[in-house]
Amino acid sequence: MPRPCKWIWSSIAMESDVRILIVDDSEPLRQFIVQALSGQERMTAQEANDGAAGLEMILQDPPDLVLLDLEMPRLRGLELLDALIAHQVDVPVILMTSHGSEAIAVEVFRKGVRDYLIKPFTAEEMFSAISRALTEVNLRREKEQLTEHLSASNEQLQRRLQELGVLYEIGKSLTSRLSLDEVLERIIDAVFYVIGAEEAALMLIDHESGETQMALHRQRVPGELQQSSQRSAEELAAAAARKGDATASGAMLYAPLKVGDRAIGSLGVGNRVSARPFSTHSRRLLKALADYAAIAIENARLYEEIQQANQAKSEFVSMVAHELRAPMTAMRGYADMLESAASLTAPQHEFVAAIRANVDRMQVLVADLRDVSRIESGHLELEKREMGLQEAVRGALQTVRGEIEARAQQLLIDVPDDLPKVEADPARLTQVLVNMLSNANKYTPEGGQIGLRAWVEGRYIHCAVSDTGIGISPEDQEKLFTKFFRSKDRAVRGVQGTGLGLCITKSLVELHGGEIGVQSEMGKGTTFTFTLPVSTR
Repeated sequence: MPRPCKWIWSSIAMESDVRILIVDDSEPLRQFIVQALSGQERMTAQEANDGAAGLEMILQDPPDLVLLDLEMPRLRGLELLDALIAHQVDVPVILMTSHGSEAIAVEVFRKGVRDYLIKPFTAEEMFSAISRALTEVNLRREKEQLTEHLSASNEQLQRRLQELGVLYEIGKSLTSRLSLDEVLERIIDAVFYVIGAEEAALMLIDHESGETQMALHRQRVPGELQQSSQRSAEELAAAAARKGDATASGAMLYAPLKVGDRAIGSLGVGNRVSARPFSTHSRRLLKALADYAAIAIENARLYEEIQQANQAKSEFVSMVAHELRAPMTAMRGYADMLESAASLTAPQHEFVAAIRANVDRMQVLVADLRDVSRIESGHLELEKREMGLQEAVRGALQTVRGEIEARAQQLLIDVPDDLPKVEADPARLTQVLVNMLSNANKYTPEGGQIGLRAWVEGRYIHCAVSDTGIGISPEDQEKLFTKFFRSKDRAVRGVQGTGLGLCITKSLVELHGGEIGVQSEMGKGTTFTFTLPVSTR
């Protein structure tokens, strides 16, 4: 009887009993191996008296290790190995043979044999081979498990990174939306996309009553909603807003919408069709979405308030401008009557001229205010027609030529007659040129030079008004097209103006589908350039 070799077995770490299948046509050898294995803990032996029987047992229930004879009836050892490869069965095999050669060794190892024993062999030799084979198998299994674990961890990490990317993109999308209704719809879409809930709801707190009210609810999965909790959705939403943390009950989960320390509502999800509860990960995702949603909702609310305030302001400005037109017309009429009176003294004629000049200034201011109001409210309509730029140039020069000549400024015009036509409002395009030429006249010293040049480039006509004036500082250039902007530069403080001309000019150019820009250098002059699309008629 072979003596036990438990010291070998103790070095093999297995989580369960090891089943060893002995495939050999020699009954004495099988009995020898079975008897040797019976003395080992957690080892059990099975027997097959030929290759065919052994293959059947392996395919039916693969053992942990196979002790395989090389020469057997019905199915030889090498044929059994080929069959295992064909069936894609990976079982560690130790080959038992009464003769061996390098050629056989190379062939069997290519077929997946872990080790081989030359008959006759001792129990110690057998256990040593078993130990090596099982240790190799354990190491390989541990490696596979670690690889699978690493792969699963990588997949989980990739999912988390994708979720972060999605949350970031959703955050950008939400915070860029300015319509409250659109923001609410996008929030619900984001919840369905990220969490995959069956339903989603947005509840907002009414500032006056302090009550939580349903703003939007959508159900993505058809089916009857089950009562999965003793608490209603409204109660969960109020609890989440009150606690400042996500609150769950049954198949419902709500997270607070907070702006700073102030709760403005709650964002909730539900699985009340399937009654499936939400995971901790879903809880974290919902809280992240709620943070973005709160910012987006607050931004949309503030934007709506600003829009309402702007609308009210525009309506007020339009009303004031309209009401001022009648008294200004009367003042101008009476001034004209006084001017025609022969009894006025020279000082009185100067007073009347001052009245007329100030009325003219007021009329310009009122006209600018009306234009700004109509542009901001979207009520300024252009009466476009196909026209040549030269038409607007002629109209502008009729208006500003007197001012330019009064300051002895040199005016250079380079507007080719063969320029393509544009789709424009003649009066508004003339207004653009008048504003630019008037600015050049005001900020250019006497005897300076003003240029007006136009050329075609691609699908656009470019028009530039340049001067040799005092120039504009880089700081002022950044604010140049804003309403009521007046430079603090001492050199320009004495120049009269409303601070609305360039703002209106920019809006008119953009309404025509063009762009406007400025280039300037202090002490050397300024060039304003704008573009107009070429007519496609």
